[in-house]
Amino acid sequence: MADPIMAIVTLTQAPDAIAMQSVMAVVSTTTQGLADVEALQGPVPLSLFLITVAQSGERKSACDGLATAAIKVVDQERERQYRHIKRVFEAELVAFQKGQRRKPKQDFDVIDGDFKDPNVELAPEPPLVTTILISDVTIEGLHRRLETGTPSVAVVTDEGGQFFGGHGMKPENALKTIAGFSKLWDGAPISKSRASSETVVLYDKRVSLHAMIQPLVAQRVIGDPIMKDQGFLSRVLIAYPDSKIGSRKITNDPVYIAAKRKAQAVLLTYNDRIKELLNIELQVLPDTRADLNLRQLDLSDQARSKLEAFYNRVEQASNEGEAFEYMTGFASKAPEMAARIAGVQTLYADEHAAEITEEMMSNGITMMEWYLSETLRVSDSGRPNAELNAAEELRLWLVKKWTGEFINKRTMMKRGPGHLRDGNTLNTCVNKLVEHGWLVRGTGEQVIAGSNCTTFWRVVRPGVGA
Repeated sequence: MADPIMAIVTLTQAPDAIAMQSVMAVVSTTTQGLADVEALQGPVPLSLFLITVAQSGERKSACDGLATAAIKVVDQERERQYRHIKRVFEAELVAFQKGQRRKPKQDFDVIDGDFKDPNVELAPEPPLVTTILISDVTIEGLHRRLETGTPSVAVVTDEGGQFFGGHGMKPENALKTIAGFSKLWDGAPISKSRASSETVVLYDKRVSLHAMIQPLVAQRVIGDPIMKDQGFLSRVLIAYPDSKIGSRKITNDPVYIAAKRKAQAVLLTYNDRIKELLNIELQVLPDTRADLNLRQLDLSDQARSKLEAFYNRVEQASNEGEAFEYMTGFASKAPEMAARIAGVQTLYADEHAAEITEEMMSNGITMMEWYLSETLRVSDSGRPNAELNAAEELRLWLVKKWTGEFINKRTMMKRGPGHLRDGNTLNTCVNKLVEHGWLVRGTGEQVIAGSNCTTFWRVVRPGVGA
């Protein structure tokens, strides 16, 4: 999947990880209805849950738009067909109801589930909703959608704040929503029983999730104890890339123009492949309309050996005092998610594949190692630390934008990142950088930005000792 990912990066100049998350979500959506994948503890869904953290202006929507373009084309055509089929159904239902009113009432005895009268006429069934993408949903709405529509869908939104800040995540609803999504990730049956309606059990449904959120929302989401304690965050692949804002340029350079043309051609091929996968008829269980009948994508012996070795490495790193001590929930699911990623890649390459090869498993493990390091990087005992994030932003500005050896607070206040210029925030950032050795308090007097200073710091740059 590297080619379409890098094509999106070329066309948007967005961080690589944003494009990767968008493509991963789409490919998971198009393959999750075709098979389950064998993991170390048995078969699991191919569905992936992803969260991408980036501020406004990082071109999240542009990446998402390019990645999901083929699904939107298919959805538009399916919606048009659905409206036509629904009108036909409504006409047939009216005709059926009129015919029933003209017939005398009859009592039918039931033997072994069958009517004695073989001529009994059943009411027509409403058509299934066949579109795939859902941008704004509650857990009740999603359950209803899976009850009345195609068994494989995706919740994809480039405004994740609406998802995490909407009705479903209000304090009185959050636990139910999180538990519901966790069960869908697991592929577990969903039983709904309400006094106002008959009991419904949803079997073999598949849902992928990709929510793009801003850093402030991420701090609230990843720091929410309900999200962590209920295991939702243990099921989510998070990417929080460094910003590219300020470094993106459009040029008339022939190399750049040629790269864009190549990227557009790559995306045409990618879109064709996504449409091919979406047009594969999903297999359902006999006597059901939309309960998936999923085959199993097995692990080859070599792939299983790779996955077992990865499991052992992660388990060792989850011990007390080791790297994953404070993210054991996520780490414990890393081998399963590596298998899911390998399965998604396998079916994207060949929907008829029977097993995961050693190469595909190596790819899945490599990507999962990146997600482990990413989760470790952006979290502090499972939650993003706002002070450390702000201090890191100031450090990057000092390294990339400030060319002098020394810096003082007045200069940082005038020229540094705008939202860090209030006194309390800047003091906190400076103290953090001093604590971690990136700023060293100077002595004597220095001329900085044309002024004599007695309170200043020396900037320590990567590779230069203190």
